[in-house]
Amino acid sequence: MTDTDRPAEPEARIPPAADGGRALRPALRRAGVTAGVLAGLSVVAAIIVLAAGDDLDKAMRVLADAPAWLVLVVVAFATLNYVIRTWRFVYLAGHLGLAMPFWETSAYYTAGFALTMSPGKLGEVVRLWFLKRRFDLAYRRGIALQLADRISDVYAMLLLCLAGLTGFEQYRGPVLAVLAVAAAGTLLLARPRLLIVMLNATYGLVRVKPRLFIQVRHMVRDTALVMQGRVFLVSLALGIVAWFVEAVALWAVLHLLDAPVSLSAATFVFGFAAVVGGLTMTPGGVGGFEIVMVMLLGLQGVPNEVALVATAILRLGTVWYATVAGFLAVPLAVRLSTPKPGAA
Repeated sequence: MTDTDRPAEPEARIPPAADGGRALRPALRRAGVTAGVLAGLSVVAAIIVLAAGDDLDKAMRVLADAPAWLVLVVVAFATLNYVIRTWRFVYLAGHLGLAMPFWETSAYYTAGFALTMSPGKLGEVVRLWFLKRRFDLAYRRGIALQLADRISDVYAMLLLCLAGLTGFEQYRGPVLAVLAVAAAGTLLLARPRLLIVMLNATYGLVRVKPRLFIQVRHMVRDTALVMQGRVFLVSLALGIVAWFVEAVALWAVLHLLDAPVSLSAATFVFGFAAVVGGLTMTPGGVGGFEIVMVMLLGLQGVPNEVALVATAILRLGTVWYATVAGFLAVPLAVRLSTPKPGAA
C-alpha cells in the first residue's frame, strides 16, 4: 500500500461554531464530577492515613503553622511551568508548519487542563479540537504534535530523576529501565522506516481501512519531523526547565515547613513520583503520585505529617490549580477558536 493508493481520508467535520461550547459540555461535566470525587477521596485517604498513625493532630498543627501564602508560591512556580510548556507547544507546532500566536495558544493549552481528571488524556484531545477549529490543523499533525510534547515530558522527568539520584541508588534500575524503553520508542519515531514497514505488513495481513493506514503513515512521518535533531533537543531542554521549576517548588515548600531536604533530593522525589503517577494511568496521576512522594520524603527523614501536608500543598498549587484554570479558560478558548462568519 502506498499513500496514493486511495484518496486521503477527509478530516472529521467540526461542529458548527454555535455548538462549540455545547459540544464540550458533557465532557466538562464528567471531568468536573471526576475531579470532585477524586479530591474528596484524596482528602479522606489522607485523613485515614494520618489517623492510623496518630498523626492527624500533628498534621493540623503543621498546616496551621504554615504561611498562609504558601500555596501561592507553588501556584507561581506552576504558572511558570505552564508558560514554558506552552512556548514549547508553539515551537513544535512551528516545525509542523503551523504558526500559532503564543497568547492565543495559551488559551487552548490551558483549556486542556480542564479535562486533566478525565481518563484517556481527553485534555490533550480537546486541545487538538481547538486547533482544528481555529487553524484547520489536520488531526494527524495534531497527534504528532501532542506525541512530541508528551515524549519530551517523559524524558525530562527521567533525566531529572537521574540528576537527583544520589541517595536513591536503589531506584537506579527502574529509572534506567524506563529510560531505555523511552529511548527505543523515540528511535522508532525519529527513524520511522521500520514503523512504516510494520504498518505496511499489518495492512497486507488485514486488508481493511486503507485510508486509516494512510493517515497513520502520514502521522508517523509528521512525528519524525519533531522527534530528531535540534528540534527534539530544544523541546527536551524546555521540558527539563519546566519540570525542574516544579521540583524547586517542592523544595521551597519543604523549607517553609521547616523540613528541608536538598534540591537534588527534591528533584528526584518529584520526578520519580511524576513518572510513577503517569504509569498508573489514573487521571492526573492521583494516588500513585501522592503515595510515592510521601514514601520518598519519609526516606529523607521528613515526618509523615509534614510529607502529607507538603504533598497536598504541592498538588493543590499544581494539578488542582491547573484544573480550575482550565475550566476558566474554556469559554475564552471556544470564543477564540470559533470560525468567523463568512470565513473560508
